[in-house]
Amino acid sequence: MKNFLHELYNGQVPKCNMKATKVSSEEDALWNKIKNERQHFAFVLSAEDFERFKDLEKLHKASHAIRDRRICADAFRLGAMHICAIFMGEETEE
Repeated sequence: MKNFLHELYNGQVPKCNMKATKVSSEEDALWNKIKNERQHFAFVLSAEDFERFKDLEKLHKASHAIRDRRICADAFRLGAMHICAIFMGEETEE
């Protein structure tokens, strides 16, 4: 465990060694619903309103990307704090 944490902290764990999380059936169903709703609005809205709808969709995606980067940064910061605690002897391996 300590070697992995050491390698992770030093940026020596390549992405190819990390297993990707699988898309859940719940997430897949959500994406299908979003696709269906988008198609619905493409037919129901005027061309101008649909363009506004697409712009709104872009804003949502941008806000989610910002949130995701913040979550990733917070997770990395927490991991770094954890490894510092281990190096300082505040936590012991079992």
